[in-house]
Amino acid sequence: MEQCKRGMVFVPEQSKLASGIWYGPILDKQAIAKLKEGLVSITTERECILSVMEILKSGDFSVKSILIGLMNSTEDEEVLNLCIRLFCSIATNEDLLNNENLAFLSKSSDTGVNTFAACAPTTLSYHVVPYLLVLLEEWEDIYVEQTIRDSLDSILNYTSEISEQASIDEIGEIYLDKMKKLDKGKYYYKQDAIFPGNQAKQLISQAFSALKQSADLKMSIIPSLLSIWSGEKCPVSYNTRMNQSELEAVTKYVTILSEKEWVVGNKYFYGHRVE
Repeated sequence: MEQCKRGMVFVPEQSKLASGIWYGPILDKQAIAKLKEGLVSITTERECILSVMEILKSGDFSVKSILIGLMNSTEDEEVLNLCIRLFCSIATNEDLLNNENLAFLSKSSDTGVNTFAACAPTTLSYHVVPYLLVLLEEWEDIYVEQTIRDSLDSILNYTSEISEQASIDEIGEIYLDKMKKLDKGKYYYKQDAIFPGNQAKQLISQAFSALKQSADLKMSIIPSLLSIWSGEKCPVSYNTRMNQSELEAVTKYVTILSEKEWVVGNKYFYGHRVE
């Protein structure tokens, strides 16, 4: 499958191209089979990306080339944004080492660049850093620059060593130093080899804290990552007002995640290892 062509195909209904903390529940095998059969007769880019998304969620990563091709050719910003989000969710270290996979960055608008910068930490790969450094050098928009710096800090924690407004060369030196100490075959989140159990513990801790204060959860990234990694939607999100019922839902959710087999340093998408 190299591209989506014209024709008709069933595509699940989505509003705003899969906005929210995850990409929705997994379709049944029969629906996925129909989507695969219909890929050669797709009518629009939006149908294409939504079909590709559903197939990826089933654990079939053979359509990754379609995703990358669409990401680098579309002029529809909503399609591009979903392509970027999906790519960051399923990209391997090797995918990020191939500059051609991210050719769109050289011609993208500030919206596309900002989306990529914001999603970069979800690649769980230090190989995304060189792209961010190049973008930081090229983009003067204050909003985009701040998003890039925030992502670089999330990945490298460079502000613990140098100024938040450090130069590109200074940030680059920290990146090169960290790369010497990493296992290049693993994936990382906030400087640690990824393991969903760690993020689940952070979710529980934040939920308890919010409950004691009768406050909103005020945690967005971890509920989203856990949902995407596992394929099980987290029952709480940033604006969830924590109470005993919500805490019980979180506890049950974490128990479900703990029963899955996770390997430290591996990257997952909807319960499937990304490789």
